[in-house]
Amino acid sequence: MTASAPSVRRRATALLAGLVVATTCVLTGCSGDPAAAAAPTFDPVDMSVSVVGDVDAPEGPVSGGGEIAITGLGLEGVTRVLVGGVPASSVTVVDDTRVTAAVPRSSDFQPKTVDIQVFAGDEAVPSLWANSYTYATLTPVDKQLQYALTHWKDYNPDFGDYNPSGGDCANFVSQTLLARGWEMTDAWSNRNAQGTKTWVYAPSLEDWLASESGPNLTRLDDSQRDQVKLGDIAFFDWNGNGNPDHVMIVSDIVQGENGLEIKVAGHNENRDFRDIDEAITIDHPNSTAWYYQVP
Repeated sequence: MTASAPSVRRRATALLAGLVVATTCVLTGCSGDPAAAAAPTFDPVDMSVSVVGDVDAPEGPVSGGGEIAITGLGLEGVTRVLVGGVPASSVTVVDDTRVTAAVPRSSDFQPKTVDIQVFAGDEAVPSLWANSYTYATLTPVDKQLQYALTHWKDYNPDFGDYNPSGGDCANFVSQTLLARGWEMTDAWSNRNAQGTKTWVYAPSLEDWLASESGPNLTRLDDSQRDQVKLGDIAFFDWNGNGNPDHVMIVSDIVQGENGLEIKVAGHNENRDFRDIDEAITIDHPNSTAWYYQVP
């Protein structure tokens, strides 16, 4: 804190003074009678202290992306914010009393309440009280990913298991779209574990997704990863014949050393965060992947 920022110093002093007054009221009781309560006293403020006071917007979607604002004193050195132990992105020091950050997704897309920790370098910035963030199921994508991370290995018996007849990948993807809010049609449905071909067979599902009689989704090739979003649909051609052999949904997108890394969830091999690059180069060399955007 420098002498060139008197307004910030006054705000910081007022913040600490207000906290002391509030604490005194809790401990001694505050009344409307001026004679009944002595004026609170406190030691001189050390303006070099770093401390977290409060977190605005302490609730957001399980798929992440919500913004939090952290207020306190001496926050100009903040370098990292962890939400449930996971680094937040876009950490921005607004001034020495305020830091903003973009919240990561819930680790398994399930509702939960987690701790918020603030760091300046390797040092944790102390908090006046425990601050937390509550993940809630708020959006269609939240519902889709919550369902996917619940059933990627624990199959839902309401929709059957098509692995014995060729694979359950399309059946699983269709279930997640239903959880997202899509409605069954005569062409695309699964009732009493009896699915239509467009529901349970990957090539037919792709034809329906791209058709004008279906949702008519936009197709992206693998070079357009920057347009892929959570919950989008990923198809794979293992043998190079131009037809999809497998389908999964996008469960995570992270910035890696060599660009965007896309993770997918699905049945057959039963995976929650399968890396697409490993799938098309190591697991199935010389195969291809493409995507459909889900609005």
